[in-house]
Amino acid sequence: MSNQTRPDDIHAIELTLANGMTPEEMILRAYDGALVLVPPNKAGIELCEFARGLIEEAFAPYEPTTAQHHLTVDEFVERAGPVKPRFIHHPETRRLQKQYLAELGFDPDRTYLDVPRLRVASSDGYLTSGIGHAQPAHRDTWWSAPKQQIQFWTPVFEMSRYSCMEFFPYYRATPIANSSDNFNIYRWNATGRKNAANYRQGDDKRGIPQPTEDFAATGSVQVVLPVGSMVIFSADQLHATSKNTTGKTRFSIDFRIVDSEHVRDDIGAAMVDNHSTGTALRDFRRICDDTQLPAELIAQNDSGEISDDMVLVFKPEETPALEAAK
Repeated sequence: MSNQTRPDDIHAIELTLANGMTPEEMILRAYDGALVLVPPNKAGIELCEFARGLIEEAFAPYEPTTAQHHLTVDEFVERAGPVKPRFIHHPETRRLQKQYLAELGFDPDRTYLDVPRLRVASSDGYLTSGIGHAQPAHRDTWWSAPKQQIQFWTPVFEMSRYSCMEFFPYYRATPIANSSDNFNIYRWNATGRKNAANYRQGDDKRGIPQPTEDFAATGSVQVVLPVGSMVIFSADQLHATSKNTTGKTRFSIDFRIVDSEHVRDDIGAAMVDNHSTGTALRDFRRICDDTQLPAELIAQNDSGEISDDMVLVFKPEETPALEAAK
């Protein structure tokens, strides 16, 4: 990881192409605040094509990105809701995730993988809450993510800057007041994740962590990618769902990894303003054998009290089929 040599660098984001980088180099650059752009590869394209097939099946006879113009919000949710967990927990999805990371050279013995998310971002305020919640500016560390967490994000259909995800250079290493002190992932597993479908319009009242002060979102970086290409970034990178004004619903995939040796050695991103409790480390499974991280590594990153009404690991089979936004 490079040392900061210029004061203004704390208000800047490095955009770098992953060509020629090892997985370790990609991760360390992301810890240091870079957005690492990965060109399409075979497994990345196949992952998007698999998701697209499930989405097209769910929205038939309508074209998924324009279905919002033909369906009521309730009808849209009835179709979009079930396809999200179907994709997330499908064995083929897991196989393609592992194949994608293998093609990039990630070590299956030290790389731990979470289930992916299938995101739905409708256009022009059609569906604003729950499964279609447009994420406000946030860091995933505010959601109890470990500082070793690395995100991968890709669109499922063609996209533009008007339906993308954006990052905020000024706050890459600058704290911002936020509500993460009220967030505990074990409480979220017990309540927030399974209640997503109850929210369709208006404010999402599930206790989503977000800024509590006005901030200057000037100079945001809007990342536009071809299908199957990925942007890699750290859990401590401030980012948001861009306001979609395209007239089309944006579908995207994101997933997360952690490196067990980095967890062991306490290597990771800066964690500039996180106050959440608990840890998402229990959600990750080793690529080679799907085992959980060792208990002692989880314990050294855990925080806060655990009560009987909390859930350490979310189990979708025990909740309604409509899974949460995060």
